[in-house]
Amino acid sequence: MTSVSMQRFVNDPDDLVDETVAGFVKAHADLVRKDPANPRVLVSRYAPQDGKVGIVTGGGSGHEPAFIGYAGRNLVDAIAIGELFSSPTANSFADAIRAADGGAGVAVLYGNYAGDNMNVRMAATEVAAEGIEVATVVANDDVCSAPFADRAKRRGVAGEIFMWKIGAARAALGGTLAQVQAAAQGAIDACRSVGVGLGPCTLPAVGHPNFQIAPGTMEIGIGHHGEPGARVEPLRPADQVADDMVRIVLDDHALPAGTEVAVLVSGLGATPVNELYVLYDRIETELERAGLRVYRAFVGNYFTSLEMIGATLTVMALDDDRKALLDLECAAPGLTVTGAAVPPVGAIATGSRRKPATAAATQTPRASEAVGAPRLALGAGSDIVTELAAVIVANKAHLSEIDGLIGDGDHGINMAKGFGRAAERLSGAPVSLDAGLMLLSDVLMSEIGGSMGPLYGFMFRDMARAIEGRAAIDAAGFSVMLQAGLQAVTATGGAKPGDKTLIDCLAPAVAGFDAAMDQGFAAALTAMDKAARQGRDSTTDMVARLGRAARLGERSRGVPDAGATSCCLILTTLGDSVARRLSDG
Repeated sequence: MTSVSMQRFVNDPDDLVDETVAGFVKAHADLVRKDPANPRVLVSRYAPQDGKVGIVTGGGSGHEPAFIGYAGRNLVDAIAIGELFSSPTANSFADAIRAADGGAGVAVLYGNYAGDNMNVRMAATEVAAEGIEVATVVANDDVCSAPFADRAKRRGVAGEIFMWKIGAARAALGGTLAQVQAAAQGAIDACRSVGVGLGPCTLPAVGHPNFQIAPGTMEIGIGHHGEPGARVEPLRPADQVADDMVRIVLDDHALPAGTEVAVLVSGLGATPVNELYVLYDRIETELERAGLRVYRAFVGNYFTSLEMIGATLTVMALDDDRKALLDLECAAPGLTVTGAAVPPVGAIATGSRRKPATAAATQTPRASEAVGAPRLALGAGSDIVTELAAVIVANKAHLSEIDGLIGDGDHGINMAKGFGRAAERLSGAPVSLDAGLMLLSDVLMSEIGGSMGPLYGFMFRDMARAIEGRAAIDAAGFSVMLQAGLQAVTATGGAKPGDKTLIDCLAPAVAGFDAAMDQGFAAALTAMDKAARQGRDSTTDMVARLGRAARLGERSRGVPDAGATSCCLILTTLGDSVARRLSDG
């Protein structure tokens, strides 16, 4: 339960997302419905339409009205819903694609975050086997998250709203999948955004802010999850803040005089709307002073971050085509544009047309039956998985605290939720180690999401496959299991040693075990433990090169990686659990 000291309308923090969606659907039943196949998918009442390109997006909760608020008429057709600040699962993205499919393909328009990229890619591969064509556009409008030369690495923020509006309008007018993709890509390419934070936010399951903004200061370039920005400065009057935001956007945009623009000023959750209008008053003045003409303005809470104090500015350059698409009428809980009614492209169906296909199994190395001693019997190995879950749940706050220093603070929350659910399902009759690992994998990949869901999900899946059907394994078999897990993580995330990820713990731990195998199973487990701890600690002095922290550059140095920390907990607990169960028979 949430603490009494935290002033929130919350029952159980673990239920917050599901209860939010339940209330949202009740309040907006004329526009949206839940997908009957997946409670973490929201579908427009106007989708799918025969012959119309489907529009799908998705992202972590806590940004309302994004993402769920943009499902409706002539906007997004289906939305995959993630945990707070965490990517939806690949299953949810796949089910959203199915729900939006009208037979003309589906455009998935989403933000540039590691978990979203990973899970959308997996979902697109899954539905391709069902004959659904998917095109993607990745939003990267946040100016301060990477230099112009590395624009592809920028994160997506409130510019996503313009991307959805323009792409969906093209689809509503009967555009092909390629035309919809081009319209959405053109919209996000024409967007530049910047955020300014004045106060942090608190994940209810954590109970305290995962970052700090000192009184009297402001964070320029802050992200929607509290990611640090370009600089921290003393708080200045609103006009000066607005001037700085406009300057940051226009210096990157280089728009010629006379350009018409659409402007969006969004609060981050706790900023009074009147203050947003104070900012906008100066923003429009400065844009006009720069020779630009504001065609349409949107001011309000469009893309928030729980109760963060702050605001974002998005400027989208317009041409005649983009203006017409922006003006096309639409109706959704988060955005309504009035205008002439647009007839549906085709008949509106009541559900998706296709059933999920069974994914083909990938090749995984297989361990041999144990031939040496000592050996590990696998018959009741689910106790090992339960012990892994216990250590993750016990370190929930620690992992979230580390993640909050250079990320969004949800790592421990989501890991504990996934491992805890798996432990609950293993609390009955014991099962084999491979079955326990496979159950853990299924929970992580189908219910948790983010980047860690598929990374650890595939790791445990391939570890389970490597020992499936074996009664016992020796040191050589355990090595095959570890190698299978390492290969799965590497193939899924693409990280290399030195990138400041869980690979910096996992790779040396596997290597340490293999190097010490000639000294015996127990000695190899001890070597794995030592190498895992050293790998975890090595990430403290690294600069992140992958994931959300990569955008911080030098500001990511001095903090251990949360993934490497959880990986170390998993490996050291695994080593201890196995060592206690080794036998000579």
